[in-house]
Parts: sequence; structure tokens; C-alpha cells
Amino acid sequence: MPVGLVLIGPPGAGKSTLTGALLDRFHLARIATGERLRAEIAAGSALGRAAARHVERGELVADGLIDRLLRTSLDEIPADTGFLLDGYPRNVHQADVLDVVLRDTGRALTAALSLELPDGEVVRRLGGRRECRGAGAPWVLQVDDAAAVARCRAAGGTLVQRDDDRPAVIRQRLAVYRAETAPLLDRYRAAGLLRAVDATGPPAEVEARAFAALSPAQ
Repeated sequence: MPVGLVLIGPPGAGKSTLTGALLDRFHLARIATGERLRAEIAAGSALGRAAARHVERGELVADGLIDRLLRTSLDEIPADTGFLLDGYPRNVHQADVLDVVLRDTGRALTAALSLELPDGEVVRRLGGRRECRGAGAPWVLQVDDAAAVARCRAAGGTLVQRDDDRPAVIRQRLAVYRAETAPLLDRYRAAGLLRAVDATGPPAEVEARAFAALSPAQ
């Protein structure tokens, strides 16, 4: 049975880094609904035009459009290839929609991988993140990475902190995440699909924990 994964985690938990490792390890197709939606809008497809009307009014994109987006994305993946959903679902309602789409397309989740990171560590990681600007394409570094800071300054760059990386904003983002995600985790736990992974430490260690947590799902 092909692997079907949902990846859940707070801001700063390292989801992007782990996604690449999971795709390589399990030979999965990545479905990033946000990126796909932006691509549809840019391409001017029927789905994109419908979504753009919501975006232009500052509204959330209608569930029916996301449903179509998921179905289209899954239909494009060979039946013998697994998938990883990146950024979806974010709440119980979206998980309900996903269940319907998966059932209708003859697929299933094998695990929901939850990256667990203390709030204090999230604030430390994101609060210490900076963009090096003015030295070519902007790139991200940590303020405690002396070598990276030196490279940025030597190239004539300046360090800039994004507004959403300020501690007060990070804590608000975390509050929203916890409120929306706690019921989602409970849902997947009750279904026997939840795999919790300690996201502290170097990426290689987190990857090893994730692979170990997923081994029963094969």
C-alpha cells in the first residue's frame, strides 16, 4: 500500500527540512495546496480564477475549491506512488474534507506525523532568524551563526528581522496554531494514525526519529 502522510507542526519546527527527507526516503509526491493554488491563479485556470475572486476580497478560499484542488493533485499521482500533504489539513474541518477526497480517489492516510517543539524553542528559533539583504538574493540565517553573519556583512548585506518573527507575533501565531491543531491531533490519535516526533536537536536527529516513527506504517 502506498504511503500517505500528513505533516503537522508549529512554526519553526523544521517541516520544510523534514519534508525533503521524507520525499526521498519514501519516494513520495508532495502536495502543497498553497503553492498549487497560487500556481493555478497565476496560470489563470478556471479553478485559479474562482480562487482569485476570494483572494482579492481578502476571504479564505472556499472549501469546494480546495476539494477540487486536492482531487486534481491526487489524480496526477500514479496509483502506486505515495504522497505527502504539506500545509493541509490545518483543522478538523479540513481533515474531514480530506477524508472524503481520499476515499473518492481510492487512497488513504497511513500516518499523521506531528513534530513536537516547546513554545520556548519555537520563539528562540524564529526570534533569532534574520534575512541577509543587499548581498544578492535574500537568504535566511540565525543570529547566533557567527560565520553566516560574517559572510552577510562581508558581502555588504544587512540583517533584517521579519515582522512575523518578532516574539510577540510568534506567540500569537503559536496560540492560533495550538487552538486549531489540538483537536486535529486528537482526531488522528483516536484514529490510530498519529506519530509524534521530538523536533528538538539537529535535523539529522529529527529525521532519524521521524523514520523510526513511520516504520510501523509501512
